[in-house]
Amino acid sequence: MKMNGKKMALCAALVLILTAFSGAAAAKEILIGNMQDISGPTSVWGNAVTRGAEIAVEKINAAGGIDGAMIKLVTMDTKANVQEAIKGYNSLVSSGAIAIVGPPVSNIGLAVAPLANKAGVPVVGSFIDPRVTVGEDGKAQPAMFLMQPSSDQYSEIMASYTIDVLGLKKIGILYDQSNAFAVSLIKPYIAYIKEAGGEIVSEQVYTKNDKDYKTQLAKIKEAGADCLYFPNYIQEAVLVTNQSKQVGLGLPIIGGLDFAPPFASLVNDPEAADNIYLANNFSEKEPQLKEVWDIYREKYGEDPVNKVFLGHDQVLIINEAIRLGGGATAAQVLAGLPQVKDLQGTTGVLTLSPETHQPVGLSMVMFKIEKGEYTDLGRYVPEKHKQ
Repeated sequence: MKMNGKKMALCAALVLILTAFSGAAAAKEILIGNMQDISGPTSVWGNAVTRGAEIAVEKINAAGGIDGAMIKLVTMDTKANVQEAIKGYNSLVSSGAIAIVGPPVSNIGLAVAPLANKAGVPVVGSFIDPRVTVGEDGKAQPAMFLMQPSSDQYSEIMASYTIDVLGLKKIGILYDQSNAFAVSLIKPYIAYIKEAGGEIVSEQVYTKNDKDYKTQLAKIKEAGADCLYFPNYIQEAVLVTNQSKQVGLGLPIIGGLDFAPPFASLVNDPEAADNIYLANNFSEKEPQLKEVWDIYREKYGEDPVNKVFLGHDQVLIINEAIRLGGGATAAQVLAGLPQVKDLQGTTGVLTLSPETHQPVGLSMVMFKIEKGEYTDLGRYVPEKHKQ
C-alpha cells in the first residue's frame, strides 16, 4: 500500500516523537555499579557494603533522584576472585555504569585499577592498600578513589596505640603473606614500632589456604612477646582468636578493621574474644549514624556493621561527584571526585585528596573487646597525625 505525502510526514513525525520519548525515558535512569564479594570468603563484608549502598540509593531516589533521574544499583559478585572481579568490572562498564562502588578487598582493587584507569569509569572503594590509589610513580591512580583511612594511616594509629597508650613494646606479628590487605598493614606498623623504641620479637606468616596457626602462635609465645598484631580477614581472625586460647597465648591482640562487629559474635566463645584492641571508622554513639542505623534496623531486624556505613558513604561520594562534575557521565564523575570536600557522611566528614585520591583528616574510634563485648575508648589520633 502506497502512502501519500501527508501520511509519510505524519509517520516520520511519530517516529521522531517516539525516539525522543525513548531517549528521555532512558535518561531517567543512572546506572551505578557495585562490585562485592557476595558469596566468597569475605561475603559478610561484601553484603554489608551492598546493603549500605542500597539504602543510600533508596534515599536519593526517594528525594527525587539526580535532577529527576533515578539511580539503579547493579551488583556483581566478585567471589573474592580476581578474575571474577575483572569480568564484573568489564560487564558493568559495558552496561553503561558511570561509577562503581568498589570492594573492601585490596587484592581486588589492585587487579581492577589498570582496567579502571583505561576505561575511565571510576571506582570508589574501601580497599586500604595505598597502592590501589597511588601508583609506583607516586601519582594518583586516575580512576581509583579510597573513602576510609589507608593502611598506612590505620597501621600508624594501631602502632601508636600499642606502644604509646598500652605501653607494649615487644611485638609478635602473624599475617597472610599472600594477601595485599594484610601485607599493607605490616610495614608501616613495624616502622612506627621501631621508631618509637619497640621491638618485633617474632614475625610469623601463613598463606590463604592455611587454617591452623598454632605453630606460629606458639613461636610468638616462646619469643616473649607482649602482644600479638594480627591484621587479617575476619574468618582468619576468628580462627586465630580461638587458637590463641587453645595454645594459652594469653596476650592482648592488636587487630585490624575485621575485628569490628560482627567478629566477636562469630567467635562463639567470650573467653576467647577478650583483650582485643581495634580502631573502627565510627562509634554507634555518633549522631550522624542515626538515620541509616534506624533504616537498617527496620529493614533487616539487626544492627548494622561498619561496612554498611562505608557502602552508604561511597554512594554519597559518587552523588556529590556528579554534582561537582556537572553531570552523570563517567567523565563528569571522574572530574568531580577529586573535588569532594567537607562532605558529611556517616563515617565522618569526607574530603578526597586530589594528589592521592585518599581521604584526609579522618580519625578512628578505638575499641576494646572484653569477653565478647565491645567497649568504646573514644576517638584517637597519633601525635604525628595531629594538625
